[in-house]
Amino acid sequence: MAELDVDRFWDRMKKIQAHFSKHRSTPAWSDATVLNLTHGPQGNDEVDTTYWKSTILHEYIFGYEIPDLIMLLKTDDKENNFVLHVMGTKKKIEFLQPAAEKGEMVFYTKNKADNNQENYETLWNQVVGDSSEQGEEGDENKNPKIKVGTILKEMDNNIERGPNTLVGTWERDYLQKQQTNDKIELVDCAAGLSHVWIVKDDVELDLMKKSSVLSNKLMKHGAIVQLETIINEDKPLPHETLAQKIDTMIEDPSAIDLKIPPEDVASCYFPIVQSGGSYDFRVSAVSSGKMLQYDIVCLSLGARYQNYCSNIARTFLVDAPKAVSLTYELLLGMHDACRQSMVPGKPLRNVHQAAVTFLKNERPELVEHLPKNLGFAMGLEFRDSQYILNGKNGTLFKAGMVFTLNSVLQKLILTEKERSATPKDSAVKKIETYGLQIADMIVITEEGGEIMTKLKSNLSDISYTINDNEDDEDEDDDDPDAKLARKLALEEESAPSAAAATADNGGRKSSRLAKHAESSQDVQEGVAVRERKQIALMKRRNEERLQELARKTNRSSGDGENDKPEELQAFPNTKHYPDPLSPNQVKVDMEHQTVILPIFGNPVPFHISTIKNVVLPDPDNKATYLRINFYTAGMAVGKDASENTAKLVAKYAPYATFIREMTFRSLDPHTLTHAFRQITALRKKMRQKELREQEEANLVQQERLVRTKNERVPRLSDLTMRPVFAGRKTQGNLEAHSNGLRFISTRSEVVDIMYNNIRYAIFQPCENEIMVLIHFHLKNEIMVGKKRQKDVQFFTEVVDASQTVDQGRRSMYDPDEMDDEQRERQLRRKLNQAFRDFCKKVDGVAKRNNYSDLEFDVPYRDLGFTGNPHKEMVFIQPTLNCLVNLTETPFFCVDLADIDHVHFERVTYMSKAFDMVIVHKDFTKQPSQITMIDSSEKDAIQEWLTDMEITYTQGPMNLNWKQIISTIQNDDRFYMDTEEDEVTPKEAGWDFLRMDRNDDSDDDDDDDDDSG
Repeated sequence: MAELDVDRFWDRMKKIQAHFSKHRSTPAWSDATVLNLTHGPQGNDEVDTTYWKSTILHEYIFGYEIPDLIMLLKTDDKENNFVLHVMGTKKKIEFLQPAAEKGEMVFYTKNKADNNQENYETLWNQVVGDSSEQGEEGDENKNPKIKVGTILKEMDNNIERGPNTLVGTWERDYLQKQQTNDKIELVDCAAGLSHVWIVKDDVELDLMKKSSVLSNKLMKHGAIVQLETIINEDKPLPHETLAQKIDTMIEDPSAIDLKIPPEDVASCYFPIVQSGGSYDFRVSAVSSGKMLQYDIVCLSLGARYQNYCSNIARTFLVDAPKAVSLTYELLLGMHDACRQSMVPGKPLRNVHQAAVTFLKNERPELVEHLPKNLGFAMGLEFRDSQYILNGKNGTLFKAGMVFTLNSVLQKLILTEKERSATPKDSAVKKIETYGLQIADMIVITEEGGEIMTKLKSNLSDISYTINDNEDDEDEDDDDPDAKLARKLALEEESAPSAAAATADNGGRKSSRLAKHAESSQDVQEGVAVRERKQIALMKRRNEERLQELARKTNRSSGDGENDKPEELQAFPNTKHYPDPLSPNQVKVDMEHQTVILPIFGNPVPFHISTIKNVVLPDPDNKATYLRINFYTAGMAVGKDASENTAKLVAKYAPYATFIREMTFRSLDPHTLTHAFRQITALRKKMRQKELREQEEANLVQQERLVRTKNERVPRLSDLTMRPVFAGRKTQGNLEAHSNGLRFISTRSEVVDIMYNNIRYAIFQPCENEIMVLIHFHLKNEIMVGKKRQKDVQFFTEVVDASQTVDQGRRSMYDPDEMDDEQRERQLRRKLNQAFRDFCKKVDGVAKRNNYSDLEFDVPYRDLGFTGNPHKEMVFIQPTLNCLVNLTETPFFCVDLADIDHVHFERVTYMSKAFDMVIVHKDFTKQPSQITMIDSSEKDAIQEWLTDMEITYTQGPMNLNWKQIISTIQNDDRFYMDTEEDEVTPKEAGWDFLRMDRNDDSDDDDDDDDDSG
């Protein structure tokens, strides 16, 4: 049986009383003396009372709707207290009885014996109060008319629906009748109630967030999936039929695998689906019976979770012309500008003004296409009429309010020229007007408006292409690149690749990361389309790289001072020589890193970094020798020389005299042997210091870890870290704190990873691998032990990698083996879930501390392929930002943003495998190579590269990449299409690797010879 939450009831009743007492004289309460808060009976008519103010009031204070209930609120402003008079049936009074223990309430139980007349009279006396004692006769100013606040809009309906019910009789025979007799004046208090519950408490905000997430998931996993299925299968439905399917999913979220009790979920309104050039963006719009058209589709839905409402709307562009896409991107900017204007303390009209200002700055002609309002407040009530986001509302935003921001551009004109730019069979050609809509839930925080429905709405996320533009092919007839693309398509058709054969046999035809599916009727057409995209992409990337290199040159133009060598100084003067110092003895000063050598009886200091090596030849019968070689000009300094020494030698080489070698002889073997050992030790010490400085040279100083206190810290236990400390297996726990993660090993070794130093975070569940892992690819290297590392990983093995397998054959029905497999599957699921939960918690901690860039990515197994990036065959998978293999060491992790070009080697129709060379934008790095990739993977990899806008070429031979990169580094015009005279044409960028281009021109020459 339902129970009343007494604390919540009084907390919210006191809010009503406080607001009523403080703002009684404002238009919101119309100077009422007493509040008549009634909720009418449940009738059998078709009147929908879901969003009535009285229904909202009951859900707000009781958590339930209690029909045919009278509440009278009388307040004493002087004593700041109030009495609540309640009339209802016996069961309803028993339900409310516990509340009387914490506040002053008077109950009136329905009495059938006298038709409840005594209760009505008693209640009426509470309304009239002391005013029944009239003043002196004729003194009208002492007898003001009593104002009773009620919900006027519902009164007539209450009387019509239940003339013989408690509420119907009370409002007909007493309130209406007495108003007719000028005893009282009924005034509306609906606006005052809206002001009470407009600011949500923490419990309500949590429910609003859950409701928004529900709408978000219903749109993403329900409505969009249904729409894409209809488009892909080309089986259009009427708008109302699609809307009915979506509404069914809202009422039963289990259809999209959401485990929510059906009684907690309901639809705010019947979903609205619109297309075909007819659009109505009012909340009262309905889905028509017309067929869905594949043009500009607007879809909106709203879900209620535990009676709290949310709303979301998106526009989907199918074969849309560029003009529509540009207008949509403008709408996105306007939507964000409106959100940013939703700041506590600012008036609601700022939202509409922000939209107008944005459009005037960008495209003033679109201002007239704005609707009068851009949203409204939401909560238990779907649309609060007191809080409309229009150009006139002066009500102020407050933290805790929740709105739906409905950004719309309506009645837009699509010109004949714009329609002609669409594909031949596009449905967009048939429409003349269109509209665009984006609606999101916004919660007002102290910092401003924050989106609660986080479904992506970028142009690439809502655009689809289902018809090829044949006009483009006609325009490209004279384009040699287009000819090349068609030639490649014909070659592929005459000799289909293994990948195509695999696809035809039902194998993988992966095209992930492409939001809009190309309608490839066969593999050959797909190759032609892909090659045409690559040709255009190559040109664009050449221009972008020229701009990048120009900016890089400008930034580095002032860095010349860093190339100057640091002058060496052993001692400031001779007074600082060490004591004692013999004039004819080799002396090593370890403190000043100097070797003092006797030259003609004078001690001369040499810094240890100037010494190339020291040799102690075999002694003769009388003496011992020591030979010291120095770095000199005219010969290679060698890899052991420090960078500063090499610069000094180069600086002084043109005019200075160098000492190349010095040999010393001593009759005392101990003296030179001791000096030899000291010089060797000092050189080793200096070398180690230089290497350590080089390791730490480019290290960025990390901020200190701020440990989380007074709350539970997310933690993963019993993890193994890679790379390891000092060659030993490193195990320990990983914790998530306020600004970073801390790994503490069982040997108390500590590694801190700051959130702002994480470039990419990758979570790889255990599917076919032996481990589940979390991998961090860092922006700046950190020290792990004594080495710099840019990749740090934490994992747990599901199956011991060294587990031995019994050589004996076991039956497939062996119960022990079946138990082992079952335990392994359970362990996989358990570990995957533990790591997944930890990633979500880390993401939550980072977001709460304003590190919003941290987001865990999961590799795409369906696009994975086997290859050899180092010395063994591994399974390589792309993520959203990287190409990785994380299960084997050394890790293979290539940032897609750092890739300049990809070249496929050993590609012939006869080869079973090919190699993939990844050229980095930083030409100081040698290209990464993945060898022995199966030829059946080529088409899928090339399709993925095209989707990621990475250029590629292919050829039949292996190339000398060290020589190629060296040549490119010295070529300032590599990405330009002309020689230094800016007239002679040349192949720009990586276009020279496209061997087919040369073959194409040779074929044309042969055709000319034959014709002659």
